[in-house]
Amino acid sequence: MFDLFFEDIWSLLSTIFLLIVLVFITVTIKQRKQMTTWGRRTLFLAVMGLLLCAFAVLRDDYVLAMQGGTGLFSLESFQIQGAYKGAIFIAFSVVLSIIVKNQKFRKGMFYLLSAAIAFKILIIEISRIAMI
Repeated sequence: MFDLFFEDIWSLLSTIFLLIVLVFITVTIKQRKQMTTWGRRTLFLAVMGLLLCAFAVLRDDYVLAMQGGTGLFSLESFQIQGAYKGAIFIAFSVVLSIIVKNQKFRKGMFYLLSAAIAFKILIIEISRIAMI
């Protein structure tokens, strides 16, 4: 189990970014009453989520799977399809947050991004643990 999260540099980086994202979401939700601007928080969450996804791709060898090799999950698997759909939703939400300058809208987008990122984390990490 320890190897899943700390085996190599990509596992370590993905674990660190996973913790950063989860702590950031938790702290922001707890302090939501004091928040007046949500744009930077939404952007920071999107960037950290993107970095987390990039490190997870490197950690789980999806690049090899795209080249005909074997990654942790096949490209047609439920996990990868869910992650792709989540990534599209996240990208769409970020673009909308940049276009729409309403703080209430950006707050809603922060919560939707949080849910999408949490969904992606749950799908991939639970599947990895279940494969032990």
